[in-house]
Amino acid sequence: MAGLPPVPISIIIPAYGRQDALLRALTSVVAQDASPAEIIVVDDGSEPAIDLSACDTGTIPLTVLRHETNRGAAAARNTGMRAAKSDWVSFLDSDDHLLPSSLAARWDLIREQAGEGLTVFACGWVVQDKSGKEIDTRLPREASRPDQFASGCWFSPGSCVVMNRKAMLETGIWQDEHLRRFEDLDWFLALSLQGAKLRTLPLIAVAIERHRSQSPQKVEQTAETIMEKWRRSGSDRQLLRRLRAYLDIECAAANHFAGRRFRALAFWARSLLAVPRLTLHLSPAWEAKTEAVRLTSHTAR
Repeated sequence: MAGLPPVPISIIIPAYGRQDALLRALTSVVAQDASPAEIIVVDDGSEPAIDLSACDTGTIPLTVLRHETNRGAAAARNTGMRAAKSDWVSFLDSDDHLLPSSLAARWDLIREQAGEGLTVFACGWVVQDKSGKEIDTRLPREASRPDQFASGCWFSPGSCVVMNRKAMLETGIWQDEHLRRFEDLDWFLALSLQGAKLRTLPLIAVAIERHRSQSPQKVEQTAETIMEKWRRSGSDRQLLRRLRAYLDIECAAANHFAGRRFRALAFWARSLLAVPRLTLHLSPAWEAKTEAVRLTSHTAR
C-alpha cells in the first residue's frame, strides 16, 4: 500500500461463509494505493464463524461484527452503516473485489461533487465468472427520477456505490430487513423519493462475480412482497407499472436459467404489457461503448 493520504470512506463488507472470497475482497482493499478510514466486516451468521485473525490490514482499522443467525444482506449492511465512523460509506460484497488503484481515484472525483446532498456515486465494473474470466464491462448511466429507480437496479450497489453517511441517515430510510432479494432496488427507490440521484464516475473500479443460480419460487415470492409493499404505500400507477415490469424481468430470468422456459415467457410477456418497449431493459442501463478509465495504476492526484 502506497503512502497516499487515506480517504474518509468506511468499506462495509457483509459476509455469509465464503471465507476465501472474503479474504480476496479484503486483500483488494488493503492493497489500494490509498487506504479507507476503516473496514467493517459483518459476519451474517456464518457457521463456522468467519476467522480473520490471520488477516493483516496494516494501519487500516478492521472491525468484525457478527449476527448470531443469518439475517440477510440488508440487515448486514444496516449493521455496518450503524457502526461506521467516517463521513462516507461504500459497500463491497464478499465475492467481489476492488480493482487496483481505484479507491483514491474514485474519491478524487467524488470530493469535487461532495456538496450535492443525497447523491449516490456509482462506478463501472468488470463482470467475471467464478474462475475469474472477464465476461463484460459495464458503466451505468445516471438517474435522477423515481421512475428510473423503479425500473431496475442497474448500478450494482452491492459493491459499486459510495454515499454520504450523514445525508443518508437524515432520511431515516434503512434497507428493509424483511427482504432477502431486491433489497437494493427497494432501498434506492425509497431514497429517490427523498431526492436521491445517481452520478456515475467514469472509472471501471470493481470486479463483480456473476451468479445466475436463483430459486424462481423465492424470486417470485419476493417480487410479490415488494409489489404489495409499494401498493400499500400509495405509489402512483406509473411507478407501480415500471416496478412490476422490472420485477417480471427478474422472475423471467430466474425461470429461464432454471429451465422453466414457458413460465419465463409468461413473465417476459407481462413485463412488455406493463411497459411496452423495444428493449429488454427498463432502467437507464449501461453505456454500450464505455470510454471509462480502467485503472491499473494510480493517476496523478
